[in-house]
Amino acid sequence: ARPTKAEKYNTHMADAPAMAAGMTGAEAPDGPGGAGAGGAAAEEQMMGPPLDEPGFPSLPMFKGELNEWINATTPQRLAMVSLGLREGLGLSGMGMLADDGNGMLQSGLTYGTRFGALKAEVVSQGVLQTTLEGFMPLPFLQLTTQLAFMPQGLAGGAMQSVLMSPIGAIIGSANLGGQLSAELLLPLQPFGEDSQLLLGANAWGLPGAWGGSKFAVEYTQAEPTADGSMPTRIGTVTAEVTRPRAGSPNGVSGSLSACQQLGGGDALNATFEVTPRGERVLSMGGSKQVARGVRLRGRTASNGLLALALQMEREAAQLTVAAEVDTTPAGRPPRFGATLMFNR
Repeated sequence: ARPTKAEKYNTHMADAPAMAAGMTGAEAPDGPGGAGAGGAAAEEQMMGPPLDEPGFPSLPMFKGELNEWINATTPQRLAMVSLGLREGLGLSGMGMLADDGNGMLQSGLTYGTRFGALKAEVVSQGVLQTTLEGFMPLPFLQLTTQLAFMPQGLAGGAMQSVLMSPIGAIIGSANLGGQLSAELLLPLQPFGEDSQLLLGANAWGLPGAWGGSKFAVEYTQAEPTADGSMPTRIGTVTAEVTRPRAGSPNGVSGSLSACQQLGGGDALNATFEVTPRGERVLSMGGSKQVARGVRLRGRTASNGLLALALQMEREAAQLTVAAEVDTTPAGRPPRFGATLMFNR
């Protein structure tokens, strides 16, 4: 039987700059017991980690194909390189340029040990990030820890645990900024091995403060092949709802998405989304294999955005060139980007 999505769950940790920012409120000079404690507490709440947004990826296992389609058709200036130097030792690097001209560089080494993958990465903002990923003290428990250092000392840290219980995966996350997250993934196969029903729930907050919750359900149906090989025609329907805390400036948001993989690299996608600000957006599009290793992807949305991407793949490299146009009368200028990924 094919492994379920929960069994293939990859851990996700908060990035070092976000953790460093999350420490700002904790390092406020005036404590609750000092003079002007009320003003200091209010300033700490303003400068501390956001309560209205989760500090960790929320239910990232859902809408995998759809998120890949949206990411490919969103212009980015990004380059990623991963090299295997020898068995158990790898070198990686990343460079990114934002629309405002600010950039980021990151490079690091990964060494596989019997305790897990040990990573050391240097970020251009002056952050040294160390990670121990995949440590399994018990056969059903996986831990990932991360520490970030700046010249002044410890900038932040995070830990994530994945517990494989009889009902599914239970993921707990916390960082030194005080952000907490708990997640449950429940995979079911009520209609046979060629289908899967995945249920997910996520809750986040700070110590003593509720942040919000997110719920998702996803049904996947694969068309079996005559020779028993991996199916290529797969349909997926996903529904998500996010409910923030009471008093949050964000409203209840959600989405209903459908993705049909037609085989041979072709796919049709559609999603209807209600944003936290109440905006309703319908997006449609898909992917078409135009030649071997070449795919054309497109996306159009009811808010006037039109995006096209050309994705070219070779043995160890992938290049995506994307353009996005705002067709509304007062639309922003066109955006262009390219993403290069090299893995050997």
